[in-house]
Amino acid sequence: MTLLAKRYATALHRLAIDAGVVATVSADVRFLNDQLASSQARALLTSPDVNESERAAVLQKLGSGRHALVQNLLGVLAHRRRLEVLFDLHPEFHALHLAQQGEVEGTVETTHPIDAAELEALTKMASRLSGKKVTLTVAIRPELLGGVRLRVGNVLYDGSMKAQLVQLEAQMLQASI
Repeated sequence: MTLLAKRYATALHRLAIDAGVVATVSADVRFLNDQLASSQARALLTSPDVNESERAAVLQKLGSGRHALVQNLLGVLAHRRRLEVLFDLHPEFHALHLAQQGEVEGTVETTHPIDAAELEALTKMASRLSGKKVTLTVAIRPELLGGVRLRVGNVLYDGSMKAQLVQLEAQMLQASI
């Protein structure tokens, strides 16, 4: 499903770039994502028990006041019976929008909370490694035992104690006795 959402997000992003309305479309896609966050909204759009006229009314309400590209996307997805794409569209579109601006999001996983200075140092290191402006969020993961794990985009830099212990174990198992 994510691949399908990525295709639609890519097409929407290219059209938004051509029209010069990337920021507007991005805000509209975020709005749709917020509106569709509930399980009730998912059921309204994907359940076979909901008839087409009810679904069309919901889509009309969602598209009201949105940019024409977003309204057209809603129509295409409804016509092709692919409304489930809407639930994965925002993260894909957001990643494309960040990439266009030379930015990327990342996560720092650590066993304990880190202060602002440590976060800034890790952000600078992540920016240097990726060649892009990086925005990091912190996640506490006690199972790492120590150290940090840095995930930037789809690249993982693992400096955790757990990873080092796994590597040591593999080396010891391969060593001749």
